This record gives sequence, structure tokens and C-alpha cells, in this order.
Amino acid sequence: MNRRVISFVVIAIAWLVAGWPTAAGQAPQQGAGQTPPAGQQTPPPAGQQTFRARVDSVSVDVEVTDKQGNPVRDLTEADFEIREANKVQAIDTFKLIEIDDAPGNNETPPAITSLEAEQRELARDDTRIIVIFLDDYHTRKGNSLRVREQLARWVGTLSDRDLVAVAYPLTPASALTFTYDHDGLARAMMHFEGRKYDYTPRNAYEERYQQSPPEIQEQMRNDLVVGALGSLCKFLGSARDGRKTILYVSEGMTGTIPAGISTSGGFLGPTTTMGTSANQNFASNSSLLTDLIEIFKAAARNNTSIYTLDPRGLTSNEYDINDNVGAQMDRQVLGETTDTLRTLANQTNGRAIVNRNDAGPELRQMLRDSSAYYLLGYTSSLAAHDGKFHPIDVRVKRKDVEVRARKGYWAFSEDEIAKATAAPKPGPVRDVQDALDGLATAVEPSERHPVRVWMGSVRGPKEKAVVTFTWESSAGAAPDAASAVDHLTATATAATGETLFQGPIARDPQAAPRVAGSVAFEAPPGKVRIRFSAETAKGSPLDTDDRSFDVPDYSTPATIITEPLVFRALTARDITNLRAATAPVPTSARAFARIERLLVRFQAYGPAGQTPVVTMRLLNQRGDPMAALPAPTAAAGGYEADIGLAPLAAGDYIIEIAAKVGDDTVRRLLAIRVTG
Repeated sequence: MNRRVISFVVIAIAWLVAGWPTAAGQAPQQGAGQTPPAGQQTPPPAGQQTFRARVDSVSVDVEVTDKQGNPVRDLTEADFEIREANKVQAIDTFKLIEIDDAPGNNETPPAITSLEAEQRELARDDTRIIVIFLDDYHTRKGNSLRVREQLARWVGTLSDRDLVAVAYPLTPASALTFTYDHDGLARAMMHFEGRKYDYTPRNAYEERYQQSPPEIQEQMRNDLVVGALGSLCKFLGSARDGRKTILYVSEGMTGTIPAGISTSGGFLGPTTTMGTSANQNFASNSSLLTDLIEIFKAAARNNTSIYTLDPRGLTSNEYDINDNVGAQMDRQVLGETTDTLRTLANQTNGRAIVNRNDAGPELRQMLRDSSAYYLLGYTSSLAAHDGKFHPIDVRVKRKDVEVRARKGYWAFSEDEIAKATAAPKPGPVRDVQDALDGLATAVEPSERHPVRVWMGSVRGPKEKAVVTFTWESSAGAAPDAASAVDHLTATATAATGETLFQGPIARDPQAAPRVAGSVAFEAPPGKVRIRFSAETAKGSPLDTDDRSFDVPDYSTPATIITEPLVFRALTARDITNLRAATAPVPTSARAFARIERLLVRFQAYGPAGQTPVVTMRLLNQRGDPMAALPAPTAAAGGYEADIGLAPLAAGDYIIEIAAKVGDDTVRRLLAIRVTG
């Protein structure tokens, strides 16, 4: 692509971002007090007017610093002026957000052991919300190894006011785990491994594209990242009104794959691409830049800033000696990817950290940007529902200060408002959606954590329950590998602070060839928290995490179904061996191949010792029945069912377990993924 073409693309995108009319004869905006033209719709009902007033509300966060770069904290509402289309807007809300993270000024942050606790912490104004988005799709392995050291050091310096989560392109927003445990986050950073131009599939989704040429796989990766960033902005917007930050670690996206580049892991194995024509390159880059507008909209509407960090550091080339790429094409792709990072940051009120071997100063500046700012709100007098970008100008009536604020906002279109006010379509009921959300977390890429865990409980011999905690290597590493998980060291505590278990959880030989182990301990009703560290055979820690589990009160007069234990097998003989085993180790996996069989075990209790009638069904993702499963049989003090997956196509399913006593019916849902 020559410079004239690149310039044309930039100008075209600038038109789109600025919201300029694209056709002559566009109707002018209706001013206040004007009579609606003939044929125009009459004002909507009162309920709709309320909604429209809400969507016309604009939130703007403003940083004001003095000549030394220090925040100015003594301004009042009267010191600010907001103009839209050169019209002064009346400020409806005004608030100074300050985060004092000086040593000794903070209380110890609470441990986040439940979704409710996480939501409470996310809603606080005195915390910085940061999501570190590790784009392994667009980062070379060597560059990821370098930048993860910097990220680990920086994360280790965060304060008790920083609530942080880590995301990858395939991480659902609902699966994010926010924490104040920065030491654990620093260790998680060390697992970041880029795989740019490496198409070796690591999950079922990528396997679908394995037979596709690199151009198709790159398009898939671009689409995933764009969609993930947009969804992440919307998720963060639901947490609170104040500023949220995404640190996007990536070498940048591009629509160009030059001839001669070296790839690996595809259906052809190590190879070089054939490249594409200049016209094809132009179309793909134009499409990519247009797609980014959806991220700009989501970030602006949800008050989220994206800071971009280029792992390449200071570099003059994109490709190395292993790639047969000419110097001109090398410079072009380097420029395109860097421009993508700059544009993402510029259009979302962030900063681009590019061409920096040491990103530390810029990362510290990112924290300062969210430490003190003014949150202003106004209702637009234009009320333009055109879906376009509307520039605004924020001014401060004080000399010798620097003002940094968003350049504008994206208005909702009439179609978007209509969709938001329309009656919702029937969707999955709450427990079905919860099961699917749990499945998304269970089958996320294994690079986030070296082990997967599962917790469940049954009624114990006394008033306490018996909790089973199971771990399993998510990477499937060989037991004798020096860096492989060999065991877990765990501490389980009750809500009262009582220690329920403490010590190592060794690898169980019965689980072979899997690397897995389990432990059982008694626990009272209520929340149980277990903190664990995955370690090598020499005791070197690989990762630290914690989980919580609500233990039912089995003494209550209610019908209860316990968490199902799942055992995987390939043959009927494997099922027989599982049934004969004294204490087989259940799997924490929830993704299975069609050639596998599942042995599902659970217990069901009725009130006053009554025996419930237990049935099982297969449901689709909406919770609709697909087929009745054979009734479970009594075994091992409970029930079990042998379920073959061969008849199922690749996709997500739900196994429903129902227990009925009289007119009372309860159900337990187990979501699984069949990978083909």
C-alpha cells in the first residue's frame, strides 16, 4: 500500500470519527422551540422520554494539572465550561475523584471471595480499575518474554487502591477475576507467551480454523480482539461511572500479511505466505480501521480509557532474518501496526506507550491519570440521535493549567434506542445462564493458570458436610518435566476463620495419565475459601489462586442435589474400572471429545429422609429439552449415570438433574462442551 492510499484511509476514518455527513441534503438539526416539520413523529410517551433523557446524558472525566504536572484539586463546578457545537452546556453533576495511595494512608484491602464482594469493590470511587489485556495473538513470543518481566515488576509496585484483572482475547468479560493480590498477578504475568504467526490451536475454537490459510486466521484473530475489547468496555461500564482503564499489550493489528513471512502451526506446518495484492491489503486495512470505531464507541459510552503498550520497544523493523520480507513492506507493516496502537489510545483518551524499551515511566503516568480527576455530567441540548461522534470542548477558567479530557461522545442512534426500549426477547433462565457462564470459565485457555480446580460437597456423617477439592494440570504437562505441576499446597478456611485443611495435595497415581489429585475434609455450612499454590516437584511455586464455595446446610428440610462429580472415560472397560476404584479422582475439565463417555455421580436428599424421584435430561444452550437421558442408578451412597457423547455434534450442552419429592422439584445443571 503506497502513502497516498494510507493517507486516504486515514482521512476516510477521520470523517467517520468526526461524524461528518456523507451525503448532500442531510436534514439540519431541529433547534429548541421549533415546530416539528410536517410528517415528523410526535414526541414519545413519558416513559420513552425518560429513557431518551438518560441516553442524552454525557459523562466526561477531566484531568487538570499545573505546569509541574501535579493535579489541581481545588476547582469548583463554576470553573468549568463544556461546549458542544459551540453551545455552552449546563453541567448537571460535578464530582472530584481522588485516590490517595500514599504509603500508610490505606486500609488493608478486603479479600474478594465472592461475586458480590467483587461488585462492591468495583463500584467504589476510591479504587483504580485496571484490566491488563494480553494480546497473545498479536505479540511475538520473544517480545512477550521481554515485556512480561516489565509488567511483573510494575504490577508488584501497585498500591492497595488498584483493583486489577487479566484478560486474553478468548476470555469472556463475565469470567474476569478482579483482585488486590498483586503478587499473584505478577506471577500470572510471567505466563504470558505471545504466538504471533503461530497458528497451533490451543482450544476447540481455534481448531475450526486450523485448516484455513494464514490470511483467514489473521482475520479471525483481529475480529476476536476487536470484539473482546468492545465487550470489555461495556462490562466495565456496568461497574461504575468513574474512569476505568484497559492496558492493551500488543504489537498492534494489521490487515496486511506480506509475502515471504514465516508462520508455524498451520495445516501446512512451517511455511511462508504467498501475500496479497495491494488492493486486497487496502480493503482489509480499511475494514480493520472501521471496526475499531466500535471500540471507540464502547469506550466513550462506558468511560473507559485504553492505554496501548507495544512489547517491541524501540525498533526500526517488524520482521527479522527468518522472514523474506522486503524493507519497504517491513516499514509499511511496522507503521500500520504502530498507527493502530496510537489510534486506539488517542480515540479513547488513553496514551500510546510505543517505541519505549522501558515502559515504567509511562505506566506510572497511567496510574497518575486516574488518581485525581473531575467527573462532569450534562444533558446534551442537541439530543441528536444519529449514532455519530459529537465533538465537545472542555475549558477551565483558570490560567496556567493543562486540561485533558475526552474529545467528544458517540450519540445513540434511533435504532439503538428502539432496541433498548423494545421488550426483551425470551432468553435462558437464570440458572441456565449461570451454568453457561461457569462453562466459559472452565474451558478458558490454559495459559492463564497451570491447574484447573473443582469443589463440591456431600452430607457428612455428622452435622458437617464433606468437601472434595480436586486439581488437575490444565496444560497436560508430563509429570517428570522440571517445570510441570507436581502438587498443590492449600489452606482451606471457613467463614468463621477456622482452618479446615492445610498442607500438600499430592498427585494421585490413580488419575494417570492425568496429572491430578484431590483431598476431602469436613466443613460447616457456609462459605469455604481455599487458597492454593501450584508447585513443581522441587517446591517452586508456579501460580497462586483462591476459590470459594458455598456449603449447603444439609440439615434443613429441603430437597438438595449435590454438585456432580464427573469422570471421563473412552471405553466401557474404563467405566467398569472407575466403578471398581475406591476413590477415583474426578476431572475438573468441562470440554470433552465426542469419543468420550462421562460417568456422572451425585447425591440427592429429600426432606425428612424421603427419597426423591431423580431424572435426567439433555438441554440446549437456551435451556430447552433435547432428549431424556437414562434414569441414574443408585451407587456409592448416591446416584450415577453413564453418558455417551458420540451422538452429539460439537457445541455446548447442559445436563439437567432433577429431584422431585411430592410437589417440590429442584434441579442441578451441569454444562459441558463437546469438541467434535
